[in-house]
Amino acid sequence: MPEKDDARNGDSREDVRSSDPGPARERRKLRLPLKSALALVVVVLLVLPVFSTLQKRYYERYPNLHVRMENWRTSTHGLIPCSGCHVNPGARGLLSFSAKSIPAFYSQLLQGPRPTNLLTVPDRHACQKCHTTYRRVSASGDLLMPHRAHVEVLKINCATCHEDLVHSKNTQGFNSPEMSRCLERCHDGEKATDKCVKCHTRKHVPENHRRKDWLEVHPKLTETINCGECHAWSPDYCDKCHKERPKSHVGNWKKQHQVRAKARGSKGCLFCHGGEKFCKRCHD
Repeated sequence: MPEKDDARNGDSREDVRSSDPGPARERRKLRLPLKSALALVVVVLLVLPVFSTLQKRYYERYPNLHVRMENWRTSTHGLIPCSGCHVNPGARGLLSFSAKSIPAFYSQLLQGPRPTNLLTVPDRHACQKCHTTYRRVSASGDLLMPHRAHVEVLKINCATCHEDLVHSKNTQGFNSPEMSRCLERCHDGEKATDKCVKCHTRKHVPENHRRKDWLEVHPKLTETINCGECHAWSPDYCDKCHKERPKSHVGNWKKQHQVRAKARGSKGCLFCHGGEKFCKRCHD
């Protein structure tokens, strides 16, 4: 009987221990700080990249970005923070930026800054956070700029034309768009007009350019006329004509060129073909 009593007493003590909430409470107390610490780590790993990639000092630590950062500092946008341009408005813009900046941050830590992990070029929605109106004429009044047509109708991003506005400069050392790029990308006479008067309010074809013999006499007139006043937007503006076959030199030109030469004289021919010796290669 005493043995049975001892067994029952032992079972009772086990039941008391199993029903004691003390150990479970202690375990829960330990889990809470662990969960909090884990949550903090996750937050830091996610928030730190987003915050860091929007700080100018973060990029200034990379030597190969010093020029880009200096250009930004001296540009018209030097007082605008990174988030002002590189984060689109609204919650969706912030989420989109976060999704790109987190992997970019860790990629930069491992590989350094590269074109694939730097901030992307802002789109027009970011620009329109500040630029709420569409300018139609330049500040100087000599250039027509139908911004509304480019942005709303053609859906062209601002940075397509203003690519040298902040972090770089054009070939002339300025932040303004270059006309040569306008002509190369769009205003080539086919995709968009290339007529000067469609954009320039003060640039019309001079009267002397309308002379019938302009092609023949213009080389001599370059001694008294500053051609670069209109044409210097391209460093090799003469080459556009002088390194291309004239439109007249097609078809049966080999047999017909003598007719043109007799009618208009040979001065224009000799300007490109280097004198009478060229003619004598065929005409003995």
